[in-house]
Amino acid sequence: MARITGGSVSKGINLSITDNQTVSDTLSFGILAWSRVIDIKITLGGLSHTFPDDLDFLLVGRNGAAFEFWSDAGAEIDIVNGNFTISDSAALSLPDAAAITSGTYRPGDFNVVEVSSNWGLPPSTTISHAAPNGSTTLDSAFGATWLSGVGSWTLYIRDDASGDTGSLGQWGLQYTAYVMVQPNDFDGDSGSDLLWQRNDGLPGMWLMNGGSENGDGRGITSAGGIGPFGPFPDNPGPAWHIKGNGDFNGDGKSDILWQNDDGTPAIWLMNGFVAQSTSVAGPGNPGPNWHIKGTGDFNFDGNDDLLWQNDDGTPAIWLMNGSNIISGGVVGSANPGPSWHIAGTGDFNGDGKFDILWQNDDGTPAIWLMNGLVAQSQSLVASSNPGPSWHIKGTGDFNNDGKFDILWQNTDGTPAVWLMNGFAPQSQALVGPGNPGPSWHVMGTGDYNDDQRSDIVLQNDDGTPEIWLMNGTNFQSSGIAGSFNPGSDWHLIV
Repeated sequence: MARITGGSVSKGINLSITDNQTVSDTLSFGILAWSRVIDIKITLGGLSHTFPDDLDFLLVGRNGAAFEFWSDAGAEIDIVNGNFTISDSAALSLPDAAAITSGTYRPGDFNVVEVSSNWGLPPSTTISHAAPNGSTTLDSAFGATWLSGVGSWTLYIRDDASGDTGSLGQWGLQYTAYVMVQPNDFDGDSGSDLLWQRNDGLPGMWLMNGGSENGDGRGITSAGGIGPFGPFPDNPGPAWHIKGNGDFNGDGKSDILWQNDDGTPAIWLMNGFVAQSTSVAGPGNPGPNWHIKGTGDFNFDGNDDLLWQNDDGTPAIWLMNGSNIISGGVVGSANPGPSWHIAGTGDFNGDGKFDILWQNDDGTPAIWLMNGLVAQSQSLVASSNPGPSWHIKGTGDFNNDGKFDILWQNTDGTPAVWLMNGFAPQSQALVGPGNPGPSWHVMGTGDYNDDQRSDIVLQNDDGTPEIWLMNGTNFQSSGIAGSFNPGSDWHLIV
């Protein structure tokens, strides 16, 4: 799923902390990668106040979480004057009744428990609190928050009693984040590539130009066979089928997931065209009645995991570290039965953990919101069934809101996208320049022009690949991918 990155951002503000009032400042920043917070710290520079026990601090993140991380700390007779870092991993907590000197502290929230009205915020705003008034931490409040694109963080400072004032010279954030690997990004350039398999089992790869300057994602930078040994290609044979891809070892590059006809799973850890290692995955062969249905990071540890479904409908997950299983088991409270088919994976509620997307034989979609091996909640999607002529063809984040969406195609060829927020579609629209017809098949999604929004990959019956560049449900442009048609015996794996 991810490689790890880090950084910091700050701004000088020289903000006056007014007596018995609330003041605020907003910090807007983003990074050009599909990045999600693992750990975050708050820096407060040049903070001074004549009565620190009056001070309350609240951070509202770009994910909407509102966390009171400093409240009524410090001795009543002292002043505060210095530079501070608030970190979950600090050795010391903010003190309740002692002088606060410059340094690094864990969050602390003492005495009165403030609510939204104390901060002048809408009643719908839920304020979470640090210990001892609460149990929230910086990372539990803001972990998995998207950093891609520009988003706003707001710092509120409240002086909650009369008679004293202060000021803040600077504030900022320090972050560590996962950079999510896009589907089929085998060279780690942030743009998706195209993975192929021929009828006889031979794999191939087109590295696309979406990660290069001015590349639109439809041009090939290099193409060829792949495998663990040179010279390429290396053909494992027609009994081995590519079932998907994902970053299983956290190196920032997609790897290839295989399954044999006898049920055996295997992983090739990739670096471009080269398989750095090949291995059977997990504890052993679960048997031919278990089928790999998708990949995703179900426990937010930066490594993709394996999603399975049995012929009888039972779903299961293997939590992975490279080719090794960490833990695994059947998921959900009950077997939904063989009429329900796993149709994809994605993070539909923006908590950083992948969920399971289902579709019934009658067309009904459903989502299980997951936390590792545990289904936290399960629900049908939307208020109506689109019918059995509509088929889920993939998932992706089309509008860069940090929540995955659903890609559909009708049997007549018409594609559609549902922009999602958890179980609820925010909007539903037919997409593209028109209906490409039933000879064109939606194969999946990827970010081919590195704009942080998912695009659509199609393949014609004659083998021709095409990419539609998207912005939400708005079609931007389309074009044939690459410079040649590999033929109908080559199949895109997206």
